[in-house]
Amino acid sequence: MDTSPVLPEEQSRRKLSYVLLAIGCILLVIAFLIGVSDNPPGIVSMLVGFFILVLGIIYRFAKSGKRKPAQQLLYWAPRALCIVFAVLSSLFALDVFKEGQGFWVTALALLMHLIPTFLVLIVLAVSWRREWIGGVLFVVLAVVYLVWAWNKPFGWLAIPLISGLLVLIGALFLLNWYYRGELRGAS
Repeated sequence: MDTSPVLPEEQSRRKLSYVLLAIGCILLVIAFLIGVSDNPPGIVSMLVGFFILVLGIIYRFAKSGKRKPAQQLLYWAPRALCIVFAVLSSLFALDVFKEGQGFWVTALALLMHLIPTFLVLIVLAVSWRREWIGGVLFVVLAVVYLVWAWNKPFGWLAIPLISGLLVLIGALFLLNWYYRGELRGAS
C-alpha cells in the first residue's frame, strides 16, 4: 500500500485533469448524439470535446515544473490541437472503405488520404521544440489548403474550419515561441 503523501498542488492538478476528461467525454457524447454529418454544432462539439479530452490527458500526465496554469495552457494548447486535428483529418480517410475495392487499391487510397495527416504530424514533430517553425508552417498549410480547396464542391463549413484551425494552431505556436523564455524557463 502506497502511503506517500500527495501534495495539495498535485491533488488539485489531478482533479482538474479528471474534470477536463469528463467534460471532453460529455461533449463527444453530445456530438455523436446530435450527429456530425454536415451539422456545424455537432462538428464544433466534437472538435472541442476532442481538444478538451486530449488536454485533460496531457495535463494529467505531463510534468508542469514551475509553470503557472496559463503558461501550461499556452504550452500544451497548440500541441493538443495539432493532435486533435491529425485525428480528425484522418477520419476523412475512412471513406476509402466504402468504395468496395480490392485490398491493394484500398491500401493505396488510404495511404493517399492520410498524406495530410502525415504532413501535420511531421510539422508537429519539428515544431515541438522549434515553435516558430510550426507557427510558420501551419499558416502555410492553411493557405495551401485554402488555395487548393477554393473551387472544390466542399460544404460551406469545411474550408474555414480546416484553414481556420490550422491558422489557430500556427498562431498558438507563434505565441509559444514569443513567450518561450517564460515557458521554458519555468519548466
